Amino acid sequence: MAISHQLLGSEASNRGSHAILKPARIGSKTPWHQDEAYWDPAANYLSLSVWLPLQEATPENGCMYFIPRSHESDVRPHHHIDNNPKIHGLEIDDGQFNMNTAVACPLPAGGATFHYSRTCHYTPPNVSDEDRRAFVLTFAIDQLPPEMPRDFYWQRETRTYAATKREVAARRRQR
Repeated sequence: MAISHQLLGSEASNRGSHAILKPARIGSKTPWHQDEAYWDPAANYLSLSVWLPLQEATPENGCMYFIPRSHESDVRPHHHIDNNPKIHGLEIDDGQFNMNTAVACPLPAGGATFHYSRTCHYTPPNVSDEDRRAFVLTFAIDQLPPEMPRDFYWQRETRTYAATKREVAARRRQR
């Protein structure tokens, strides 16, 4: 929490966390994306994620890759993985940045990366013989109104199981 206060200000708070498992030799990459592409476009965010590998993270087992200075731009156009709106995962549209500038960030167990919600990032598939586990914490200050209205058109198509379940529950409450 102290580091998030140094980076975001004293009003920053923990807004969530999740664990990630990349099984050995199965599964896929986590495609290039920006975290803010998943969030409400009616707000601007001052937030960062802390990615903590629970064992050594290498290019072979799926360490993080970042595009330097990508946090300085707005949210780039995204689409659902395989263009399937039933898949929750998003991927940045082709041609939005030069992938040759990507930087791998291998880390020891217990190390950490910090990235802003607009930073373009990715992890390759785990081709090693060991599972790779990580824990993610997200810190933010209160949401701010955007300077100009934004449209994350890719969110209009989202029909994941979780989204459908929420819609059905909301309709039941209205009865």
